[in-house]
Amino acid sequence: MSNFTTQDLLQHPGFRKWVLEQDETAAAFWETWLDSHPGQESELLEAKEILLALHSQAHTPPPGAEDETWDRIVRSMESAADDAKVVHMPVAGKRRSRRWIGYAAAVAVLVVAVSFWLFNKEEYIHYQTSQLEVRTILLPDGSEVRLNGNSSLSLKTGWGKGKERTVLLGGEAFFNIKQQPGAEPFIVLTNDMAVRVLGTSFNVNTRRGQTQVVLSNGKVQLELKNKASAPITMQPGDMIAYSSLKDSLVNKQVNPENYCSWRTKVLHFTDAPIRDVVRALQENTSVIIEPEDAGLGDQTFTGSIPLDDIGIFFKTISRTFNVQIEETGTNVYKISKQN
Repeated sequence: MSNFTTQDLLQHPGFRKWVLEQDETAAAFWETWLDSHPGQESELLEAKEILLALHSQAHTPPPGAEDETWDRIVRSMESAADDAKVVHMPVAGKRRSRRWIGYAAAVAVLVVAVSFWLFNKEEYIHYQTSQLEVRTILLPDGSEVRLNGNSSLSLKTGWGKGKERTVLLGGEAFFNIKQQPGAEPFIVLTNDMAVRVLGTSFNVNTRRGQTQVVLSNGKVQLELKNKASAPITMQPGDMIAYSSLKDSLVNKQVNPENYCSWRTKVLHFTDAPIRDVVRALQENTSVIIEPEDAGLGDQTFTGSIPLDDIGIFFKTISRTFNVQIEETGTNVYKISKQN
């Protein structure tokens, strides 16, 4: 990827490794990248400031703040108007400046950070995976969560009859929810929506500045943040992606296996733009891939890529599109046209 938005940078593991861990290899990469992309210095510096600001938050909230905030989250999930339809909606309003968008992204990240702080108190259980770790978590009600790498899941302790079954997700996870007659609904909270579940299997991805839900089987309802609409009921094979920041909503039919194949450490793609393939690889591994030819990103790719052997992807596009792959650093690759 040759260009990054502020939000892309905030979610990029290599960028976070440089800013928060002061990793020398990552630092060398981003310094070289900035030399080649001087027009993006403002986005890079802004994202760096946001990460450092979030990392330095260590104040103690006033008594009662935790319960008040949690109640406000639950109340916001219960408010929705009737007679709304799922439509494709462009970004509303006048063109905003790049600086305003950067601060809006910062606000969105701060909301997630505050929410995760709530769940890190003693009465909550918090799970975190490293970049290449995929972890299976058995919840108190017998439900199972497959947590993807570089992701977080948090839940209240003391689940039981009549108790809320609510979790907070950052990153990506596949949920297999156990049906319990008379039990409280199962709710997955993200920065963009609340996913209400009865008994079903589905994938939730909170990366790329939006929340994407893909339903494998069963039924779920989505309650969208900052949108006065009735809950959206999904059917198996539905994919819905919503960004409260961009006010964008997309609904389409997909093959669910293409969106949750990461559980077996293999990514499946069907006619996917190469830019999306590259982004998925960067989100699920520690590699950084830079296509020099912008037009390559519009080409499509169909196939399977083992996460422990991305060379299969490189070999395929090398033969198909007459490009060459060069490793310019540790886990850093450049794609360019053959001479």
